[in-house]
Amino acid sequence: MFNQFRGKYSKKKAKKLNRDVISYEEVPLDNYEEETTRVSAMDAKKVIKILAVVAVLGLIVFAFANRENLTPENLSNWFKYDVLGQGEGGGYPASIIGTKIDGNNFITVGTNVAYASDTSFVSLSSNASVIQNTQLSYSSSALVNSGNNTLIYSIGSKAFQVGTLNELQFNGDAQGDIFVGDINNAGDYALVTQTSGYLSKLYVYNKDNQQIYAYSFADYYINAFALNSSGTGGIACGISAESGSLQGIVYVLDFSSEEPKEKYTLDENVIYKTEYLNNNQVCLIGNTASYVLDIPAGKLNENKYNQMTLTAFDVNEDAGTFVLSLSRSGDGHSCNLESFNSAGDVLGKQETDLQITSLSMYKGRIAALSNDTIYLYDAQGKEICSENAGNGASQIRLFHENTAFVLGINEIRKVELKNN
Repeated sequence: MFNQFRGKYSKKKAKKLNRDVISYEEVPLDNYEEETTRVSAMDAKKVIKILAVVAVLGLIVFAFANRENLTPENLSNWFKYDVLGQGEGGGYPASIIGTKIDGNNFITVGTNVAYASDTSFVSLSSNASVIQNTQLSYSSSALVNSGNNTLIYSIGSKAFQVGTLNELQFNGDAQGDIFVGDINNAGDYALVTQTSGYLSKLYVYNKDNQQIYAYSFADYYINAFALNSSGTGGIACGISAESGSLQGIVYVLDFSSEEPKEKYTLDENVIYKTEYLNNNQVCLIGNTASYVLDIPAGKLNENKYNQMTLTAFDVNEDAGTFVLSLSRSGDGHSCNLESFNSAGDVLGKQETDLQITSLSMYKGRIAALSNDTIYLYDAQGKEICSENAGNGASQIRLFHENTAFVLGINEIRKVELKNN
């Protein structure tokens, strides 16, 4: 049988040798190779087209997810400092210019960080290159921003300045000592000041520094204010003492009307911070409860702290969410994390044994600072990882799902938060 198989094999082999070419499709070998090459080129073009479409779709998704940060100025800074490597940044940690920075005056915009110290306003790129260093002479400075637009004012005096991360654009004096202010993405800004004959007065200006609205408050000192994105309205929160107890108020202002659109009184609650979550919903963070105000519905949704003490909070305007740290012990320890969406619904709750002093939200992540350690959680409050923040950490700002800037005593650090 073995010999018989060999014989058949020999016959087949001989038959093939008598042929002029070897081809599986009875095509001369030269033509076969040309055809194969031609088909491969066509397939390659199809693959390239598919990859191009996928890349474009990926860019669209990325742009939509980061639409608030993809401004011409942010892109310019990224290209100038990160791609071209311009500037003298030596990376982080970076020394602080000045001797004191209030935690509220420490912000991130995209991959850049900025702060207002007792002597300067400084903005830095992701590699710590100095984008701007403007001298300040304010006794007590406050920094607010919306995207790249910044408003810095001197609390208790008239001085203020408006600009961007890249440059100072306008220096001015308010018409009274400033209590609080805000700025929007369009560059419109507002200042609430002390005034003669009233407890507070609001002035609103467009990006060209022209006054477009004013309103005087007779019965309340305004201590928190938020300007909407279109510059057509705002939320003013104030306090007064009646019969020895504090009373809060919330004004919904429409700049086309002489009188407030709505008023809400809050017993025994002082609002620390108010921020638009979107065009129609606003969050209000107080000392005994937080709220989400639905402007079109005229509804104020309350979340009581139930005798717990607020230790930290953060508002994520991009995602329309906010997070609170509430101490069960009342001394700042044993904190609960509670996060909410723009409707005021609970996204997640988590009990911890931590003493939380700073919070930061970025997309679906929450970072909490406790005793020089950063703890990273998902939106539902599940712990992802923890990382050392360095000595003297006082404030943290997430600028990526796994990366944070840390404000130390005399330097700013960058910390990578990796999964355990």
